[in-house]
Amino acid sequence: DDGLIKAESEQGICKVICFSPDHSKSLAQMATSDIEKVIKTWQIEFETLSNIENIKYVQIFENKGAIMGCSNPHPHGQIWSNTSLPNEIAKKDKQQLKYYKKHNKTLLEDYLKQELALEERIVFENKSFVVLVPFWALWPYETMIIPKNPQKDICEIPISDTLLFAEVISTITTAYDKL
Repeated sequence: DDGLIKAESEQGICKVICFSPDHSKSLAQMATSDIEKVIKTWQIEFETLSNIENIKYVQIFENKGAIMGCSNPHPHGQIWSNTSLPNEIAKKDKQQLKYYKKHNKTLLEDYLKQELALEERIVFENKSFVVLVPFWALWPYETMIIPKNPQKDICEIPISDTLLFAEVISTITTAYDKL
């Protein structure tokens, strides 16, 4: 009754995506044109789930290997959608909104400009995206992909940039596999 031990159920929708008809292939082993097809599927699923009234958060990721808790031996992706916003995401959202209101541009936009000027943590970049190790990285091999033109979500990636997004995914996942 004192509120220290409290549990609430969470509702949502979870989906599994096989990346290729060859279920042994991970993103790192696919052609960029095939990764582009996966990205288009992610966009469709993200938009569909985001339009469900009680869904507040959608997370898309590749689940690969026992070390990550993967229960299926074949490479695959997952999409988790929740009716609540995870605490860490809520904190980030609040701070990024605060920054936007103060500076009239996104925090990641300004952060990316600094990283591009420093050239210390850039792993890979192309015309539209940058892969970098964030200054605040907590995890070994932590990277993030930032679009050079701010976008609210994955659905705002222009059709002309999906192949470039596929290229950065291919590059970073291939690098991880080589470790």
